Amino acid sequence: MKTDPLSEHHVLVQGLSTSYFDEGTGPVLLLVHGNVTTYRSWQRIVEEFRTTHRVLALSLPGYGGTSPQEKAGLDNQVAFLGAFLDALSVDEAIVLGHSAGGLIAATFALEHPGRVTRLVLSDSAGLGRAVSPLLIFGSLPPDWVIDLVTAALVLPGGGVPRALVSGLQLRRPWLVSFREWRDQIRLTQARTLLSTSFRLARLGVGPAGQRRRYRIDDRLGELSMPTLVIWGLTDEVFPIWQGVRAAGKIPRGRLAVLMSAGHVGYLDSHVEFVDVLSPFVRDEPTAPSVVDGGGQS
Repeated sequence: MKTDPLSEHHVLVQGLSTSYFDEGTGPVLLLVHGNVTTYRSWQRIVEEFRTTHRVLALSLPGYGGTSPQEKAGLDNQVAFLGAFLDALSVDEAIVLGHSAGGLIAATFALEHPGRVTRLVLSDSAGLGRAVSPLLIFGSLPPDWVIDLVTAALVLPGGGVPRALVSGLQLRRPWLVSFREWRDQIRLTQARTLLSTSFRLARLGVGPAGQRRRYRIDDRLGELSMPTLVIWGLTDEVFPIWQGVRAAGKIPRGRLAVLMSAGHVGYLDSHVEFVDVLSPFVRDEPTAPSVVDGGGQS
């Protein structure tokens, strides 16, 4: 069934013209994207939930559609998220964050618990020290090397390694639509997006793994709202045991394991992702439990 196309909106947030999707009516569901991606990666999730919710998906600063902030860092990103909701006169929302966006969403929930009615952390950063050796390796070179790599990736022919990097995060890339592949390759042609992604990854990851300053695993007990932790069983960016442990530390936490997913389950295991997300955001919260996301194709 063909769906109506999504409309891109713009609003000034902290002086930056910010791109975002705004679809549907009802309780607000705010989607926060991760690194090396954009708010456009949420298109199928927006289409799925706009029948029951007002779904907002914003572009974080420096990721295409929004200029970079002068000072990058977790505190500034969390403040930007709050300023975005203020700009749209949204008092509270269900907040879903993926990867680095999960860390931003969880930190926002810790700082503003009254504004987050429910929290969803999908393969989230910040829940422990362990991280892919590739990200640790990427934290080691000096800045001038990273600048050279970024410049090389946007040269003609750079789409191939960019696509490979994206593909490494997926377990079933054949289930990602042509539109999503096209958008990802086109948007990662932007040097600003790549530079922002590399810079923020290096802030959060060091030679010993995820840096203490960018971890909240010791504060998970402070999350008072119902929280769903969704994790791909074969996530190679952040190991699944961090998600299992995190869900157990959150007072009203639940765990959903996507058996066939890697790091980006909402793309390559979309049906299973929606199956576990839908009752959590649409129904009344239930007691803590473990959910098996299944492994259907």
